Parts: sequence; C-alpha cells; structure tokens
Amino acid sequence: MKRKWLIGILAVVGLAVLAQGGQKPQARFASLGGEGLKGSAVLVTLPGGEHWAFVQLEGLKPGSGSYANHIHFNDAGDASCKAQNGNKIVPLTNLVADADGKAVAYTLIPADKVAAYPKGTTYFNVHANSPQAVGPSIACGDVSAVGD
Repeated sequence: MKRKWLIGILAVVGLAVLAQGGQKPQARFASLGGEGLKGSAVLVTLPGGEHWAFVQLEGLKPGSGSYANHIHFNDAGDASCKAQNGNKIVPLTNLVADADGKAVAYTLIPADKVAAYPKGTTYFNVHANSPQAVGPSIACGDVSAVGD
C-alpha cells in the first residue's frame, strides 16, 4: 500500500510540473492519528488552482465500510484538530476499509470548487462510519506547509 501511495503522489506532482510549464505545485502534509489509528494526508495544489488530496489510514476494523473525511477550516484561520473548530469543509472521497483495515482515497478538487486553499490553519478529519451522514471524529491531522 505504501508503494501505491507514493507512486500516486509522485505521478500527480510530476505531471503537474510538466503540464504547467515548470511552475511548482504547492504541497501540504498532515499526519493522521486517532485511537489505534495512524495514517497521513497530502494536499497538492496545482498552479491552475485545482487540488489533489490523498488520504490513507490504517488500524480500521477490517471490512468495516465507508468513512467520510474532509478538510476543515474556518473564517478566523485558526482551525485545529485539538479545537475541532473547522465549521467549514472541503468534502473528500470516502475512505473504505479493506480486509486488512487499511483505506486509501484520492480526490481531485476542481479549481472552481475551491478558488484558493483556505487561509490560516486547517486540518484533515476522518469521521466514524455511522448511521448519521457524518459520524464523530476518529482520526485527525493538522495541516502543515511542506513546499512553496
């Protein structure tokens, strides 16, 4: 799974650089954690304004179904996992736990859906699968900038 994850990220970043005439994409990273869960998320912002989000998580109950996940932010620009104060979201493709309790999801966010990445601090949040549309948070990671 790690190899597939890395190849996907490198392919998108590489193609973005080639397609945009050498302009550099911007990448942000979040280490995801929760009770018995670990994973990571990467958000790549391409020069044209579209975004690719990659999320992977392990430690889920094997075959347990679908998990909603989002990028959370707020108008104040101070959203964080600890405060769980990101009242606005960018929806991402649901994670689906496989037979080993691992899940990977890729989401293309078109430029017209998110004109610019939200200012200030943001976080990735994975929600429990539950009868409600979105369950409580089970894994979270604050986003940090890792590139220009």
